[in-house]
Amino acid sequence: MKKLLLLAISAVLLLSACGGSSEPDKPSVVPAISLSTTSVTLDASGAVSTVTLTANVAWSASLSENWVSVSPLSGNGNATLNVSAQANTGTARTATVTIKDADGKLPRTFSVIQSEAGAVDIVPAPDAFDGTKRSGLTYQILVYSFADSDGDGVGDFKGIESKLDYLDGLGVTALWLSPAHPTSSYHGYDVNDYNTLNPLYGSAHTSASAEEDFRSLCTAAKAKGITIYMDYVLNHSGKDNEWFKSVLSNPTGSEYKEYYVLSSDPDADVAAGKIDNYGGASSPGMGGWHQISGGGNVGYKGRLHFKLDWTGATKYITVTETTDAVQSSNSAATKWLWIGTNGHLEGLYETSANIFEITLDVDTDWGFLVRTSSTSWDGGTKYGGKAGASKVTFGQPLALDNSTASNIVFGEATYYFASFDTSMPDLNYGKYTDAKNSKAFEAIAKTVDKWIGFGIGGLRLDAVIWIYQSNNGNANPEFLRQWYERCNTAYHAAGHSDDFFMVGETWLGHDVERTYYKGLPSCFEFEFFGQVTNAINNKNANQFAKNVAGYITSHKAVRSDAVTSIFLTNHDQNRAAEDLGKSAAKEKQAAAMLLTSAGKPYIYQGEELGYWGTKSGGDEYVRTPIKWTKTGDVASKLLGSKVDNSMLSSSISVEAQSETESSLLNVYKAFAKVRNTYPALANGTMTEHGTYNSSNGTYPTIACWYMTSGSDKMLVVHNTDTSAKNLAFTDDLSKPVALLGTAALRGNTLTIGANSSVVFKL
Repeated sequence: MKKLLLLAISAVLLLSACGGSSEPDKPSVVPAISLSTTSVTLDASGAVSTVTLTANVAWSASLSENWVSVSPLSGNGNATLNVSAQANTGTARTATVTIKDADGKLPRTFSVIQSEAGAVDIVPAPDAFDGTKRSGLTYQILVYSFADSDGDGVGDFKGIESKLDYLDGLGVTALWLSPAHPTSSYHGYDVNDYNTLNPLYGSAHTSASAEEDFRSLCTAAKAKGITIYMDYVLNHSGKDNEWFKSVLSNPTGSEYKEYYVLSSDPDADVAAGKIDNYGGASSPGMGGWHQISGGGNVGYKGRLHFKLDWTGATKYITVTETTDAVQSSNSAATKWLWIGTNGHLEGLYETSANIFEITLDVDTDWGFLVRTSSTSWDGGTKYGGKAGASKVTFGQPLALDNSTASNIVFGEATYYFASFDTSMPDLNYGKYTDAKNSKAFEAIAKTVDKWIGFGIGGLRLDAVIWIYQSNNGNANPEFLRQWYERCNTAYHAAGHSDDFFMVGETWLGHDVERTYYKGLPSCFEFEFFGQVTNAINNKNANQFAKNVAGYITSHKAVRSDAVTSIFLTNHDQNRAAEDLGKSAAKEKQAAAMLLTSAGKPYIYQGEELGYWGTKSGGDEYVRTPIKWTKTGDVASKLLGSKVDNSMLSSSISVEAQSETESSLLNVYKAFAKVRNTYPALANGTMTEHGTYNSSNGTYPTIACWYMTSGSDKMLVVHNTDTSAKNLAFTDDLSKPVALLGTAALRGNTLTIGANSSVVFKL
């Protein structure tokens, strides 16, 4: 226990020296008096511990109890305080040490907790690991920033393969790889070809080498009991996908026009129920329509008169064919036309108050826009038609719009729908009741068949609540049922006796998420981390077991074989360490809670090292490369300058944390190993403890539960408070198998330290 105490205090000292939760790139403000910790735990013998005091004034110490001693009791400037206590012959006790300056101001305090007499420090003694990994632990990898094998600054498949020993040592049973297909972005969620792999991820920077290296990775991972899951994007493709490029060039004649959500009159088609993508909804939950420029009969060549009416709240333009003389552009104009195809401005003349006109010879293959600035498109200065209402009828006023601002065209325009942005056009699977027979469905499913042949064992599905727009209805779950059955059938046909794994990104609250188990065996429980932070930050730990067990029960009520995927954060969220105040103690306890809960746990790349970051400056800041060695480079090329290099210090590296017994990395390793060792901890049923539970308001900072599988049973105890707790149990606590922080036993009374966790085999 003494060794663990010293390690814990050392970790706190390091946090204090680094400025606690301050941003690393901001200068820290040192108070006149500060302490390295708020709590010291001593065993019953009263062994000495230390607290570092930092001060730029004279100070003195006072004690609330006479059984505790502090030396020195006064000083001027920095000091190391030696804290000891008289031997304890009774129950656990607590004292407070207060430090003030000479004027009695700037008080700083820390508590001294002494175990009760006869207490024995807990030393975990888990059973030997038999080599069979049971945990279901999955590690999320950003291929482009995980490990670079060839020094080009981009992560790749060979880089991942070279780190399989690290991942195996972390207890991982599966890897979720970020999208690995050719892409026009760094992140890969705009897929340009589902049937090939990103050349950057191959050792020769070719698609062929990428496929060869990927097959090698799948084989090498399988040898270590690790399955590969690919990230698949079913809501949309990339704009540079050959399917979509064909549609752009010929919207009405492309062989791939059925692959996308297209309409020449979206408003009318939606009203008539012709847009299958809406799944019966009357409006999209997210996204909008975008006009296809070029292709089709939308342009015009000839002489036209333009009249712009700027008098009312709604602005109008009237276009008329004419033989009148052509006018030159008005150099003093305040309103302009932007004419495609070559993109040139023509200034209009104000012929009366707020009426602007010009006659021009026009030659465009898409149309025109109205502008109120000759230098900027920003701030609502671009006016066009409304989506589905931007076709000119000669001689008739056309209402203008500066929010959608669709290109104003002369023929039948074609629009495509995108849930996210223009670079990601939505895929079309037809009516959701028969999606499996759509061309896009089968084309993409065949590409999954290919990767199953390479050795993958599952998929993570992106944005499944937006495949069809009716995300609160049956459309998406029914689509996903067809998709899963199609892929699972192909997996079995390839010779596998187990089932294909599939997990969906269902980011819309538990009540909606649970309905997706109608189609998928697993979904991400986005509310799990909220339960963790409520327990650790808000000290409402006694609710944790009830709520997490409730999620799982809710899922299994929909699907008996449901697998609840639990995680702290992922690539679309602020880092877990950020929400935990960059506190090493809290980060370690969050890891312990994740790895002792029921469900299938996920670790996001860098989470095991304590990475922090927010999305405020860009998503890249939460997609940081792994720092493998104390001094080596990282795979940051595709992230550009959006990397917090001040965070990537030598101390946060894998190398440094591997050398430090008390590091966050080693907490993950220790608890993952115990989870892999005990079937009850990995796959058991989670139930509240009989005493320390959601009804026990006396101990709100205690999260306590059983994990049971058949006759095997484990007891899990977490204390999220900043002070030790004495807990009386009737359970047999003779076999502790995992420990975070400090804990001691006197009979069946457990003294568990601040932010400490312990697991017993019963």
